[in-house]
Amino acid sequence: MHFRKESAIRGLILAACAAASVIDAEFAQAQPTADAPIEQWGVATVTLDGPREGNPFVDVKFSATFQIGDHKRDVVGFYDGDGKYVVRFMPDRPGPWSYTTHSNNTALAGKTGDFTVVPPTGANHGPVHVRNTFHFAYADGSPYKPLGTTCYAWTSHPAELEEQTLKTLVAAPFNKLRMCVFPKRYVWNENEPPL
Repeated sequence: MHFRKESAIRGLILAACAAASVIDAEFAQAQPTADAPIEQWGVATVTLDGPREGNPFVDVKFSATFQIGDHKRDVVGFYDGDGKYVVRFMPDRPGPWSYTTHSNNTALAGKTGDFTVVPPTGANHGPVHVRNTFHFAYADGSPYKPLGTTCYAWTSHPAELEEQTLKTLVAAPFNKLRMCVFPKRYVWNENEPPL
């Protein structure tokens, strides 16, 4: 995918999330350490340096087990380029957590760490799930009311319109966005994508 287009799509997704207050600096991603607590339902990110040679996307297996007491979560990691391997985890309860990495590469296997998870604050209500069959709620029980829009064929329009859309969405009340990444032809849309 063309870098500008990929960046614009990421921007659109982030703009929609920011408009819904889903992304909050208080519980954004952080490298978990014993000295830097992470909020419940925040994102703990473990980043390690590893091999660059060969095809790391295919050749290297990387994961981690996150644990609090008897509660364990196994999470698959990924190669993030430039010799960096990443695993991300959303802790679902406060308290003292630990992690151990697993890999078929010795440079990435057996790395351990401890971190503290604190109760959520502010707008951090946790992930959304189905509640009572026909409704949605956050993990803390707060109601979630989806309000969505569509951006069909958005990637087939000129950059100026894409930028205008991003600016509009930042101030919009939407917390859900539906997109079509493949070109669609309508009477009102005969634009062909640049790539």
